[in-house]
Amino acid sequence: MPPSILSTITNFPHQNSPAPLQITFATLEICSHQNGALLHSVQRQRSRILLQQTTQKGLAELTVLDNLVFSFSFRFQLPSAPTCQEVDMRSLPRPLDQGKLCLDDEKLQLSFRIDAPDPSLRVQVTQVYRGILHLEHRQPTLCGHEL
Repeated sequence: MPPSILSTITNFPHQNSPAPLQITFATLEICSHQNGALLHSVQRQRSRILLQQTTQKGLAELTVLDNLVFSFSFRFQLPSAPTCQEVDMRSLPRPLDQGKLCLDDEKLQLSFRIDAPDPSLRVQVTQVYRGILHLEHRQPTLCGHEL
């Protein structure tokens, strides 16, 4: 049985290693909507995120490694209890905004908007990760090379 996603994230700051934690999930479903209509839906296998501690107590940084267009990072308040949590995604890179992270035992869900000057061109994206396949502590990197 794969480890619980919520407990893996909740227990992350209490691990012995300060190294970032790469989590590989069995599946990732990405859906995008524009003006309420489905634009695109795709499923991927073996998608990864990278979880890192920050210098701010109670905050972690999550990097989405396998996105449709580009990788991105954001910060979020770590859950204090292993119960279903919904938290704001902080420090999202532009043009991303209005991000939410929802965690429970079975899934990690990211919801955010791709902003545009014309409101009719804005896109709402939901990414749902399920089933932890692999956990690996990674060495910090500098310009893409391990130190």
